[in-house]
Amino acid sequence: MAVAQYSLPPLPYAYDALEPAISAQIMQLHHSKHHQTYITNLNAALTSQLHALISNNLPLQLANQQIITFNGGGHINHSLFWENLCAASESKVTDAKQVVAEIEKQWGGIEEFKDRFWENVFGYSREWVGMVGQR
Repeated sequence: MAVAQYSLPPLPYAYDALEPAISAQIMQLHHSKHHQTYITNLNAALTSQLHALISNNLPLQLANQQIITFNGGGHINHSLFWENLCAASESKVTDAKQVVAEIEKQWGGIEEFKDRFWENVFGYSREWVGMVGQR
């Protein structure tokens, strides 16, 4: 029995398309090295998980779940990140005021947006993160 393998998706633009904001060197490093590492580790953990399930190895199953979550999340996050970047010349947002207006319309303000973001992404408020970070 084989496990489906994930692969590195191609960028929808050249590595140098975001210069000068992000250099081609940084884009290549993050895409071909960092993102690829998430995929490599995810694929290895999925294969390990299959063997752990077949052999009824519960401790390994639990350990693999954490590895799959971390590396699967890294793969998903990077894939979304690449798809949401573009060269400034291709941006559909011509004025940051448009973004602020949409945030205010949806969440009532920038601070409310930040609070909801932290709660939904991390499961706790940024005030709690700040308090823990100061300890």
